[in-house]
Amino acid sequence: MKKCYFLLALAGLSLTAGAQGFNYELTGNPVVTTGWTVGPQSSVDGDNLVLTSALGNQAGYVYYSTPQNLTSCAQFTVTFDFSITNSSIPTADGICFWYISNPPTGFTLGGGIGLPNNPDGLLLIMDTYDNDGTPNNPLVSLRRLDGTVNYVEGSTTGQLAPDLLNQAFIADGNWHTCLLRYNFGTVTVAFDGNPPVMTGAATLGLNGYFGFSSGTGGSWARHAIRNVSITGAPEPDPPAGNDVTYCQGAAAAPLTAAGSNMSWFTTPTGGTALPGAPTPSTAVPGTYNWYVSQAIPNCNVESKRDTVTVTVNPKPAPPVIHIPNFCSGQTSVPLTVTSGVNVLWYTQPTGGTGDATIPVISTATADTFTWYVTQTNAEGCESDRAAVTVIVHQTPAPNFSYSTGYGCLQDTIRFNNLTTGGASSYSWNFGDGVTDNTTNPVHVFDNQNTYIVRLRASNLSCTDSTLKSIVLEHPLQAAFSTSADTICQGGSITFTNSSVTSSVRGIAPSWLWHFGDGSGTSALKDPAHTFAAPGSYPVMLVAKNDVPCTDTFWHTVVVDSLPQLTLGRSDTSICQGQITTFFADYTQNGLTDLQWNFGENADLLEQKSPGVRHAFEQPGTYTITLGSSYRACPGGTATTQLLVKPMPHIDLGADTSICLDAAPLTLTDAVNAADPKATWRWSSGEKTASIQVRHDGRYTATVTIDQCSSSDDVVVTKDCYTDVPNSFTPNGDGVNDYFFPRQYLSKGVSGFVMTVYNRWGQKVFETENPNGRGWDGRFNDKTQPTGVYIYAIKVVLKNGRAEEYTGNVTLLR
Repeated sequence: MKKCYFLLALAGLSLTAGAQGFNYELTGNPVVTTGWTVGPQSSVDGDNLVLTSALGNQAGYVYYSTPQNLTSCAQFTVTFDFSITNSSIPTADGICFWYISNPPTGFTLGGGIGLPNNPDGLLLIMDTYDNDGTPNNPLVSLRRLDGTVNYVEGSTTGQLAPDLLNQAFIADGNWHTCLLRYNFGTVTVAFDGNPPVMTGAATLGLNGYFGFSSGTGGSWARHAIRNVSITGAPEPDPPAGNDVTYCQGAAAAPLTAAGSNMSWFTTPTGGTALPGAPTPSTAVPGTYNWYVSQAIPNCNVESKRDTVTVTVNPKPAPPVIHIPNFCSGQTSVPLTVTSGVNVLWYTQPTGGTGDATIPVISTATADTFTWYVTQTNAEGCESDRAAVTVIVHQTPAPNFSYSTGYGCLQDTIRFNNLTTGGASSYSWNFGDGVTDNTTNPVHVFDNQNTYIVRLRASNLSCTDSTLKSIVLEHPLQAAFSTSADTICQGGSITFTNSSVTSSVRGIAPSWLWHFGDGSGTSALKDPAHTFAAPGSYPVMLVAKNDVPCTDTFWHTVVVDSLPQLTLGRSDTSICQGQITTFFADYTQNGLTDLQWNFGENADLLEQKSPGVRHAFEQPGTYTITLGSSYRACPGGTATTQLLVKPMPHIDLGADTSICLDAAPLTLTDAVNAADPKATWRWSSGEKTASIQVRHDGRYTATVTIDQCSSSDDVVVTKDCYTDVPNSFTPNGDGVNDYFFPRQYLSKGVSGFVMTVYNRWGQKVFETENPNGRGWDGRFNDKTQPTGVYIYAIKVVLKNGRAEEYTGNVTLLR
């Protein structure tokens, strides 16, 4: 529910009377109106008081029957809910709250909002009807009239603030709440819990009546209020005291609070007010409370007391600082705070400005430094200062030289210690996992490498070290690569020396090659060698330096023999589509692939197999080529030829039909009948180009020409009436429900009669329709019993020949 608040404060009054307090209400369900005067056109409806019903030309009102004097303590607060419903279009006319001095009489209709005639006092008007021709209703108007005029919409007479225009929520049919405060001359108005929307100033020194009114004219609406409360001179809120916090020993100021006409106390209730705001002591840490109240002038009303708390926080102890060991010439290590927060550093024991940055100690030379440090706790209290003294000690300067003795397996180094700066002890780390504490050690290194040797020199306070790199790398690792690992007989290989070596005492290494084929040696670094015979040869390289030391490397090379290739076949000629076999004889050593080309197209068959089967789709003479590939030696080719003879063509014609007792059919191989090379074999046993057929069936003929054979067949079917079913099941399941030889009739029937008799010779069915359904097992529309029945069928074929069939058929159910 939208709410509307009216805050009124009236200033400029001279009040002399004592305290004032009142509370007038229109509440309850039904609304209790005791002490109120209710107009004759107003009524109670449950929890709300209806000022005017939804009728035209009415003036409704209600006011508290006893006047209230506000001439001395000029304060009151009004809160009420209102709603405007059941309206005509446009709605009428509005609701007004008023406090006026003259007794309410002469209540006006329509645009007068039901107000008493010529009111003298404060009016809050919610005007919903447009009486001035300006479309700005609903509006809210706050006025102070002097008893000589009535309210007129659009007039500025008595306005305390600009009217609020076009406030549609006033007549939206919902309940809204208004709060009105009047406080020594200042008026403020707010709606539905929102901040004030109207503020004005007026002088109001009256003994007057509180009331509400509404009015209708030619338009109408139901105007209602509820939850009305009017209170005067309420107890003020306590002042807002300002709590303060001090550090122990800090200077304090008098306590403060937000309020007026304030009094200070040392107890929450009772006691005598202090002469003024107290100033707290900070000598002892702790929490201390004072109490403050405020009063309304001329109303003799004092608020409850607010507590003002003073907290005196203790001073923290100085922080604890960790001072590391500092040595001259070494990287400075930062000082660290072991305990303490918000630490400040000073350069003097008192005064000056602290710095939160920890000092950086200079270690350029040996020296002594002093700072002073404090900490500030979470309450903002700073500790006393503590001195921090730092000593930078003198650091030794380590140094050494060395001499080298080479060996094939080990190298020996003699060290000469050159340290200055007053070292009292030494520590050597030779970089190979071995250490020594002597002043001038001798060390044997077991492996060739580059070693980082560290000498650490120390005195009672400081240590320093130096590193030197000692190169003990005189490698001798024989190795080589070849231009080819496998070559063909008579080929040459170039050897590339990839040995890892170095000069020793300025003398380069030497080389000795053995090729494994008994052809001698070479001292070149990168020789080439020709291998005349096939085989597998171990090649050896010996490398030698000036220590002297040697190393050997072996690698095997393979020499393939020159290849041979021949091609054979299983047949000299074949028939078209017949499979034949080709044979290859070849050198297998080093073979990588065989490529077969059968002369039909460009496609190759790559298959490492001594035998390959193949069929040719077209007749002709084919040249078959076999190619070979080897890993090192050149490949070869071999060829052979093959005759592919064509397959003969035979055509016996399309499938046909025959009727019993008709003239026989002749089946002929017309394609090859005149070829003297042709021979035949029929499925019926004949060996001629033609045969006579008198029965239906499948007939196959095979013709052979030049040892190549082809076959064809033809199907001969019956073209006459042959069979009749021997049973049927007329049970309505859609399967074999009728007796009729339909599936055995052909298109050669030109006449047809079928008659069925029971076992007593009685005719139970007859039809002449060759396209009918047949007998359904009923006679005179009655189901016939299971049993054997006799049929007689007469058929006339299209060639004029007549056939007759008789027999038995079984009716099953």
